Amino acid sequence: MSRPGGLYEADLSEDVDAFLGRCAGLIETHASPFHSLAWLRAWYDTLGRSDGRRPVLVGVRRRDTGRDVALLPLCSQRVWGLRLVEFADATVVDYNLPIVSADWAPGADDPSPSPQCRAHAGELWQAVRRALEPRHDAVRLQKMPGRSLDDARPLANPLVLGMPVLDSPMFGNQVDVAGDWDAWRHSLNKRVRKEFERSWRVFTRSPDARFERITDPTQALKVFDELEALQSRRMQHLGDGYRLDRPGYRGFYRRVLTEGLADGSVVLTALRDGDRLAAAQLGVSNGQRYVALRLATGGEEWKHCSPGRLSCERTGHHLHAQGLRWMDFGIGDYFHKDIFQGTHIPLHDACESLSWRGVPWVRAWHWRQARKQARKAAEDAQSQR
Repeated sequence: MSRPGGLYEADLSEDVDAFLGRCAGLIETHASPFHSLAWLRAWYDTLGRSDGRRPVLVGVRRRDTGRDVALLPLCSQRVWGLRLVEFADATVVDYNLPIVSADWAPGADDPSPSPQCRAHAGELWQAVRRALEPRHDAVRLQKMPGRSLDDARPLANPLVLGMPVLDSPMFGNQVDVAGDWDAWRHSLNKRVRKEFERSWRVFTRSPDARFERITDPTQALKVFDELEALQSRRMQHLGDGYRLDRPGYRGFYRRVLTEGLADGSVVLTALRDGDRLAAAQLGVSNGQRYVALRLATGGEEWKHCSPGRLSCERTGHHLHAQGLRWMDFGIGDYFHKDIFQGTHIPLHDACESLSWRGVPWVRAWHWRQARKQARKAAEDAQSQR
């Protein structure tokens, strides 16, 4: 429990069930797709119990009303002997945010946060910090958007306002499809638009070719097994440091898939020709925003119909008919940025010491970030010459 004084008080626990009960009362349409109860429960039951991780579940309440205004799904892990606090991520989350109430601070939904809103954010973070300090040495919060992922009423992120933050080298990629789908597609580059039409025409020459959204858990697990095998094979061929096929990650994706299909917070789609898989795609959704997470294609035999791009377009088309506003391709610099004419979501990182033991580690982290930023600035300057 935080010390007396201030607008907010924070509590810390490891009781996942109680925390999720509080989340259910606070989650609204502005919540991130990564805040669904199915996602959070699956994470804490799998990845949250591996590699020495422990739940760090922080609730922030208004001191005058006792009402929750922010919930932080965090975890702790030993790093170089230090007790480090981070978001419940382990590289499977693209955007890290607290779950906040719509009125966590005056003017929280204003495009430019006022000094009063910033002051509230500072007090909120200090309450969180006081709750974390007794048991931990450092906190590192990464991939934070400055505002909630909501088109109608985006709320300022109190952590970005209340903490000293750096610009993250990562960024999100989103596409706004506010109006008619065909009108949006017509706004794309003519060559891209014609390629979508050609790909779908070529793919559907077979009478058994189809796009489908998979909702049956048993069938979904079979399709996901194919997706995982295809993706793992490709990444091993590229020689990248791939980890999603490790036991903890495999358990997480299967758990979130089976639990999230029922409420629509997890979406699995596929392009199939009979029993053959041309492409499969896994993502998360809050009804307004869909974030694509994993995509695999069936190989050379499908290259002629660009199954990866076609899968993204067909999935977006399907979800748009159900109210989708934002088609989000997550973090990274992928081909979708140019093809779908998306915009970037700036992200932010923060790192603070919570004890004297954490001071050297935090200083080293900031030094490394400064080196990376200087290197990137030099590369950008070189590319503009």
